[in-house]
Amino acid sequence: MRKLKVRASKKSLLTLARSRQWVDKMVYILVANKSHKYKNGRSRILYIGTTKKGADRPAASAVNKASEAFYELRGVRTIDVHIVTCSPRKAMQTWKRLESALLDVFRDEYFELPKYNKVRPKPREGLFSTAALEKIIGKFDVE
Repeated sequence: MRKLKVRASKKSLLTLARSRQWVDKMVYILVANKSHKYKNGRSRILYIGTTKKGADRPAASAVNKASEAFYELRGVRTIDVHIVTCSPRKAMQTWKRLESALLDVFRDEYFELPKYNKVRPKPREGLFSTAALEKIIGKFDVE
């Protein structure tokens, strides 16, 4: 029986950095190296999600969404994961409200949800500054 060849990648395919923002309940944004066309412009944001079952979710989601994007989107070579957090409040799931607010701002700006977001959470008004959310979404606009 012939032996199988074994190879390892020369470069790291996934790098995780320790951050104070890495908590159990947070929102993350997947950003491609290349912009995607939306109804009202272009953005590098592919997905806005939240951790549902702990802090391992952003890494798992990044790998899952990246594998889809690499096959479907032409020219996408890298996908970065950016964490967005907010201060907690008693008896309130602030990270879920933050995700909803970010998706609302994205939808207002581009007239549709990010490419890999399927369901839009129920929007809740007044908890976050619209200008601050627009600034976060704007960070990933096309240069």
